[in-house]
Amino acid sequence: MESFLQSVEKDLNIDRRQLAPERTHVTALVPAKWLQSLKERRVLPPACPRPEGLSEVELRTFLQPSVQKLPAGWTRVEIHGLRKARLRYPLRVAQPPEQRGGSVDTLHGFMQSVATQNYHNLWGRAHGLYARPYRRPDAPPTVPALDALRAALHRAYGCPVLQLGRNVPGTSPAKESVAKGASLCPNVLQAEALLESADMLYVIYPYVQYCLHDIVTFSPAKLTNSHAKILFLLFHVLQAMRACHQAGLACGDFSLRDVAVDEKLCSRLRVNLRGYEGPGEEEENLEVGLEQQSKQSCVQRQEVTCSACQKDLRDLVLQWVHGQLSNFDYLMRLNSLAGRRMGDPNYHPVLPWVVDFTTNGKFRDLRKSKFRLNKGDKQLDFTYEMTKQAFVAGGSSGEQLHVPHHISDVLSDITYYVYTARRTPKAVLCCHVRSQWEPNEYPASMERMQSWTPDECIPEFYTDPSIFRSIHPDMPDLDVPSWCSSYEEFIQVHRMLLESREVSQDLHHWIDLTFGYKLLGKDAVKEKNVCLHLVDNHTHLTTYGVVQLFDQPHPRRMVGPAYTPAEAPAIARPLLQNIRETVVLEDIQGQVTDAVNGLVLEATPSETTWSGDKPIAGEDDLEQGTEALDSIPAPGRAPDQPCATVPPAQPSTLPAYVTDGKSSGVRPLRRSKAGAGDQLDMKITLPEGFNPLQALEELEKLDNFLVKGLSSEMQLMEQPWEEPPLSLSDLFQRDMQALGILVAEIIFAPRLRPSKPDASLLERFLMVRNLCRYHPKEIPAPLQHVLHVLLQLSVPMEKLLKSRMGKSTVQLFEYKPISQGLPPPCPMQLLSPFSSIVPFPTYFPALHKFIFTYQAKKIEDEGQGRELVFQLWQQLEGILAEITPEGLEILLPFILSLMSEENTAVYAAWYLFEPIAKSLGPKNANKYLLKPLIGAYETPCARHGRFYLYTDCFVAQLIVRLGLQPFLLNLLPHILQILVGIESSREESKSFLGTAEDDESGGESPVSCVFGEEIKMDVEHSSAALDLLDYTSGVSFHDQAYLPEGEDFQSGLYVGESLQPQEQESLSLGRMSDKSSASEVSLGEDRPADGDSQKDKSSLKSMDSSQDLKQSEESEEEEEEHEEEEQEDAVVDAELTVVVDTAGASVDVTLADDSSEPEDGEGEELPDHSDDKEQTILLDTACKMVRWLSAKLGPTVTSRFIARNLLRLLTSCYVGPTRQQFVPSSDENSPLSTGNIYQKRPVLGDQVSKPVLACLVHVAYLYGEPVLTYQYLPYISYLVAPGGGSGGVRLNSRKEAGLLAAVTLTQKIVVCLSDTTLMDILPKISQEVLLPVLGFLTSPAVGFPSGAQARVVLCVKTISLIALICLRIGQEMVQQHLSDTVRNFFGAFSLLQELQDQGLTAESLSSCEVPVMEVPLSDGKLLALDPSVLVELQKVFNPEMAYITYIPFSCLLGDVIRTVVPNHSLVEKLASLHLENVNPQNLLAVGLEQTPSVVGSEQDPRGAEPFSSPQEDTHSGTFGSVLVGNRIQVPVDTQREGLGLLHLSAGTDGFTPSSSSEESALKQDLPRSTHMLCGNWLAYWQYEIGVSQHDPRFHFHQIKLQSFSGHSGAIKCVAPLGSEDFFLSGSKDKTVRLWPLYNYGDGTSEVPPRFTYAEHKKSVFYVSQLEAPQHVVSCDGTVHIWDQFTGKLLRTFDELDSKVPITAVTTMPPPYHSISVASADSVLRFIDHRKPGLQHEFRLASGVSAGLIRCLAVSPGGRSVMAGFSSGFIVLLDTRTGLIMRGWPAHEGDILQIKAAEGNVLISSSSDHSLTVWKELEQKPLHHYKSASEPIHAFDLYGNEVVTGTVANKIGVYSMLESSALPSSTTKLSSENFRGTLTSLAVLPTKCHLLLGSDNGVIRLLA
Repeated sequence: MESFLQSVEKDLNIDRRQLAPERTHVTALVPAKWLQSLKERRVLPPACPRPEGLSEVELRTFLQPSVQKLPAGWTRVEIHGLRKARLRYPLRVAQPPEQRGGSVDTLHGFMQSVATQNYHNLWGRAHGLYARPYRRPDAPPTVPALDALRAALHRAYGCPVLQLGRNVPGTSPAKESVAKGASLCPNVLQAEALLESADMLYVIYPYVQYCLHDIVTFSPAKLTNSHAKILFLLFHVLQAMRACHQAGLACGDFSLRDVAVDEKLCSRLRVNLRGYEGPGEEEENLEVGLEQQSKQSCVQRQEVTCSACQKDLRDLVLQWVHGQLSNFDYLMRLNSLAGRRMGDPNYHPVLPWVVDFTTNGKFRDLRKSKFRLNKGDKQLDFTYEMTKQAFVAGGSSGEQLHVPHHISDVLSDITYYVYTARRTPKAVLCCHVRSQWEPNEYPASMERMQSWTPDECIPEFYTDPSIFRSIHPDMPDLDVPSWCSSYEEFIQVHRMLLESREVSQDLHHWIDLTFGYKLLGKDAVKEKNVCLHLVDNHTHLTTYGVVQLFDQPHPRRMVGPAYTPAEAPAIARPLLQNIRETVVLEDIQGQVTDAVNGLVLEATPSETTWSGDKPIAGEDDLEQGTEALDSIPAPGRAPDQPCATVPPAQPSTLPAYVTDGKSSGVRPLRRSKAGAGDQLDMKITLPEGFNPLQALEELEKLDNFLVKGLSSEMQLMEQPWEEPPLSLSDLFQRDMQALGILVAEIIFAPRLRPSKPDASLLERFLMVRNLCRYHPKEIPAPLQHVLHVLLQLSVPMEKLLKSRMGKSTVQLFEYKPISQGLPPPCPMQLLSPFSSIVPFPTYFPALHKFIFTYQAKKIEDEGQGRELVFQLWQQLEGILAEITPEGLEILLPFILSLMSEENTAVYAAWYLFEPIAKSLGPKNANKYLLKPLIGAYETPCARHGRFYLYTDCFVAQLIVRLGLQPFLLNLLPHILQILVGIESSREESKSFLGTAEDDESGGESPVSCVFGEEIKMDVEHSSAALDLLDYTSGVSFHDQAYLPEGEDFQSGLYVGESLQPQEQESLSLGRMSDKSSASEVSLGEDRPADGDSQKDKSSLKSMDSSQDLKQSEESEEEEEEHEEEEQEDAVVDAELTVVVDTAGASVDVTLADDSSEPEDGEGEELPDHSDDKEQTILLDTACKMVRWLSAKLGPTVTSRFIARNLLRLLTSCYVGPTRQQFVPSSDENSPLSTGNIYQKRPVLGDQVSKPVLACLVHVAYLYGEPVLTYQYLPYISYLVAPGGGSGGVRLNSRKEAGLLAAVTLTQKIVVCLSDTTLMDILPKISQEVLLPVLGFLTSPAVGFPSGAQARVVLCVKTISLIALICLRIGQEMVQQHLSDTVRNFFGAFSLLQELQDQGLTAESLSSCEVPVMEVPLSDGKLLALDPSVLVELQKVFNPEMAYITYIPFSCLLGDVIRTVVPNHSLVEKLASLHLENVNPQNLLAVGLEQTPSVVGSEQDPRGAEPFSSPQEDTHSGTFGSVLVGNRIQVPVDTQREGLGLLHLSAGTDGFTPSSSSEESALKQDLPRSTHMLCGNWLAYWQYEIGVSQHDPRFHFHQIKLQSFSGHSGAIKCVAPLGSEDFFLSGSKDKTVRLWPLYNYGDGTSEVPPRFTYAEHKKSVFYVSQLEAPQHVVSCDGTVHIWDQFTGKLLRTFDELDSKVPITAVTTMPPPYHSISVASADSVLRFIDHRKPGLQHEFRLASGVSAGLIRCLAVSPGGRSVMAGFSSGFIVLLDTRTGLIMRGWPAHEGDILQIKAAEGNVLISSSSDHSLTVWKELEQKPLHHYKSASEPIHAFDLYGNEVVTGTVANKIGVYSMLESSALPSSTTKLSSENFRGTLTSLAVLPTKCHLLLGSDNGVIRLLA
């Protein structure tokens, strides 16, 4: 290796420090540009740049495999080299035989190719034996190996060989173009470059981060429980070998380290070129030696059971035990066997600390780990218990955070860097240990270091004095104990201590703890040594971890007795006893020497006494602890039993394969006999002059001549054996042998860990053969045959190795020309579907093609993304038709990454979600697909086609495939978000986080780190992260678990995102239509990939907790409001960090992509119409979808999930100053002047909120007025309720937006209310909405975060609302009901006037710095006053506001206004003042000139004029102008239109007109819809929206909601469909009916069925839906599978024997497609609806008189099936193995029903009146309930409760969490609600309804 390093340094000009030698190659750290020029320009740069500013320590670290983060612009490559001197030998290059046959893809072609190969091979062998010896052989054509290799490399890698140096003779043969490169095999690790120098050939490969060896060593869980994954790896390796062999390249003796693997298990083979090098002289002798040794070992095989490598290990152990090897050397060898590497910060070798370095140093206890000594048993027990509880609670979801463990790491990188801090550069320490440089924090002395660290020591403290000397000026050297004078002396003494007798006698315990059997199982729990890495079943890849080398107790080192004087001591005891002791000692010595397999029993005297003294306590805890561990399937766990050596007399344990003799002898004979009759007429044509006897005659003649002529005898001539030159086919055969060894090494990985990494192929072969021989049962069934073929397991070893002919042969043994009718194995043969040597599943080729398509495409933009997804979608159908759940595990990561990459996310969701979720089933779809789906809705990219995700058909798929509840809780909020806009630029989002606009806003949000980066979700990570959602969702910014105001999903992450100008085409609801185009502008921000999920659960849950009280009709108690408000403030602060309003930063951005398009063309041209269109389509689609969904979900779910979310979104439409800018008004030709109050002065927020309001109004259209009065109004009053102590509080921006939203929505509501309702709730509106809003508006102590602008907007909106109400109720009522309100509003003017009279103006106040002051008023009250707020008020209530508000009011109310407004004279004066200020000449120039606005602009962050004053009076502004006939028309509708942000950001305040023809009615009657809430539905709905959503209990109120009549016989079964909008029922009348579950009428109405299926012949007792294909399965003794949409019968399944009918049916959950069917003869059969015939058949009760199978249930994961018998017996069957796990008499009577729940729980009810809850494998039931009077014959599950029904029409609810035997509630059904006898029952989980079927054929829906 040293010489190789030198040549690399010389030839490639790479600095020695940038190189690190590995086993077979050199790893180099090179600049990416260097590599780039090598690849593209095909020239080697003159010198490889040196890394600047990196110390040698850092360089060494970057070359370590476990370090992944490299300095920017640098990369690692692997340089493999071949010595040309070793490649001079000739090589026969024959054409690979496969290509002679036809195509191998068909059976015919395959058979033909096998036949031709067999023919050629047999001919060749016969020729070699009989013909070649007698003719001078023509030398077969050969080429120098070097040339052959060059050509092969060029063909395989498609890149030419670059010559280095000028004096190289001969150019590369590969000058032709590299056109072949296109068809390179994706499973071969492609070379970056091929280089050739004078004496070396270099191949440069990309760096392999993870190899197969890492998986089997450090992450074995990735391959457990799945043969498919191992087969898939093998499939990839074979594909690579086939490609190499076709290119004429042999793969070499590759090992596990040569197969590069990535997280998704895509593997690439790195060709091991070392196999090409011919042996040099010195190696030849070694080869011969090895050969003899192997032959001897074959002979001794009967006695010895270990092969070469284990022999090494055995010698090693024995040498140490006998004291021939020092402790230090032995431990270092063990470290290297475990793969630990010097200098690797994550995986450095460890040695024990042996003393504590105090002045009178004590030896450390080696029986306990350092971690345990440091932390103490108490803490370790606590860790273990806590993680154990979390594990039990968390169930068995994906990757576990909470696996019970004691130790998390053996030697962490932090500890390593602290140990070596003295010689590690400062930068590295700051990066790894702590970011602040604190040299004093590092332990200063060895004593402190040893006591501080929980980890073990490193070898440097035993060998390297330089580790003590500091390179940092401010860090002192490391102190050594006082008993040493120098560092060198310390090293010497420390090493002596390690070798001392005290350490030696206990060191084996330390080895057991660190590398041995105390790492796993009961021993680990007992020693408090359970390592997280070994038990957490992690599936992410890693290159380091804890490795267990031994699974038996390690033998103790032999230390002579402590006191053995030379003279015999005096004897004080009888002699006999002494003798016995010495015998014991000798015995032990004997044992150690005869150690078998290096494993020795521990039985030294010192040992026994120790364990005897120890009090044996805590055994019970130990048991429990190990149970917790056993519940985790440990993949890497070796079998517990010791490796007993199999007696050599049992080779029969191997499966008997046909031996060679049989196949060649017996078969041909038999065949020829059989064929003799037919083949009589077949002629064999022989060559002319052929004489078969000729050779014999010649021989006789020769013999004659010798005997008679020379009178001597015939003698056998010794043929001179000429060794044929090495042929390529020999190399290929060796490749196949290496493959066999590789497969065996994957299987036996845990047993091979102690073997040395650089073993030769022969050593590996011998070792693997042994393991296959002694542990044949560990070989998985699918791999047995291939191992027998590749490794010839059935041929004895001696015979095999004899077949190695010459000494230069490369392969281990010759394959026979024909075995079992097939030629010697080759990749083509193993891959062929016809050879069946490896049973590859049928979907592998399709899956491989799918993955190859995915990897081959580089996706630059969305167009390519869409194309790729479309291609993959076309392939996917074919794969999914045949795939098994195991295969899905391989496929899923690819789908997930497609759904997470931004260019493919939307299309992947649209095309791939449905097929993949269909095969996964709802439970798995939620687990894996939910996160990427949320990502697709959240990412602002992929605008084109994004509307696909908002179509109702896609949302319907989501509901069906994810299940209704998960959809509502997790996805719906993200989908609704679109209504407030999309797309915000990233800059805006940054400024959102940057400018913390509110004082109260909390610290930086944890989300911020994700912002500027690309949002890419790592797939493996996402699958794990989804399991983590539960933990993160509650941890929001200030850890508020539930936000009171529910505020708001993602804490305001909704504020839309800047919309393109949009055409609101069919947003029209009812009669409202808006045709004019408006540009919709809004802002919001990127949602970080994970940040958003943090909030979603909590925000959703929060909707109710406090609000529900509000929503229950009249329960607004004051105290509650105060509490809520206080909470709410806290919350709001938390959110502000995210919703900080954008200020200047966003202006320029918006200019770029927003522009306005007024219809009459006055604005500028639109740059990109498509975006505009896209936007319109998107919003349109979303609105339609929300309308469809609101109708589909029914009133309670819509109110809970859709309306609540929309209400919350409404607030976020107004957050931030940008949203409160006025936008130019839409219609200048309206009869109202711009100066009028009802003039629409839309702000940006109004445009954003339009779709939200439209949807809210639609919900009211659907379900009627109660929605407005019982749900919307309480929410509004909640939004505006004043906070706790509002003296001097500033609002926060969330509350401010809430006020604006409240007023806007109230206006909407008032328009829709009927007159009577309006009068009924007017006092409530006045008290709870208007007065609080005015309180905020006019308070001089409450400041608005957005300053005067927000006040102005609120002012205009409020006054507009008051005016609307005035218009609706008329003058007289105004005086009666609204006089307070109007007076309060105008009172603000006189308050300001009075303050001004006192000399308090804004100017005078700005000089004093009093935060809040008290000012006495004229009526004697004191007023709290905040100077800054006063400034705001003076800007708002100025003459202009007086004019805008007062004049129209006086027109509206006439003289009444003088009585209502006491200070009318002041207001009139202000108004006239304003009129004088306006220059009359300017009035007609609408919006062309910009006059200074009255409201100063210094408060406005944009510098835009928020108010446009000049054109107030185009029309008279009097009331008369709006009289249309005798109707007063006032445009109050807030569906406003306006222009983009463009004009505002430029500072214009002119109104650019655009036409608007929207309705401006004062009143719009809600149409009566069929789903209007009334009667029972209304009562139930009112109750429901007031209840907390988190109540896990099932409450049954017996409210009758609907009846379903149509069946003429008793109902036998009801089954709701997953989306809860339809259900199926089966009845005695031989029909199955499908019914809709929408609400009609007042609870008394009867609903007809949508569809009736009438193909059954007998009464139907079972009906259900197959989840994946959405077919219905029903059974009347025959199973029918039919399509629920068309009613077409797809398949029936009849019992084979008509005498035994089918008695029970159940469907398996996806990803399984089976239906299990039980028949009267107790046989359980599985059928697959897609394929004919049976899948499996199991007899459940053999010989037990168990009776009939009454019912079946399947566990939610599909792992087990339970059958309940009529005798009360229950049998539990494992579906994967077909074994009966348990059968037990569960009840005394007939079993009526069984259901299975999550967590291996099953619930059974029986005719013995009991209902019992069982855990699958526990003997005693968890709960046992008795029903008093009659048995429970129908029950269903709701969360953790069982809802039961009895014949006596009693509904009971039992909780599975409480242990009481009584139900938590029982209800007797009243006769008016339910007639007849209850026969069946089903729960609708989301809606909390019950479906009850009766014997008279009617089904009722009750709540």
